Amino acid sequence: MIRDDDTGWTEPTITINGHELTFAQAMTVRVAISNFGLFLSDSAVRRQIGERLADGYREHIGTLERAMRAPD
Repeated sequence: MIRDDDTGWTEPTITINGHELTFAQAMTVRVAISNFGLFLSDSAVRRQIGERLADGYREHIGTLERAMRAPD
């Protein structure tokens, strides 16, 4: 986990293509993933993209969210 010295908040350690993200970048990724999950809860969105695709995205979002909460 990455800890912000000013606030004491923590974010998951995220590495993309060998580049470890900063605290702010990791926060941005975490929030974006969570917001996408909320977006997929909208019934109009689910109808538009299809239930199967929405469910698949939701499943993978859940996997990512559990991984981001896991201790290093």
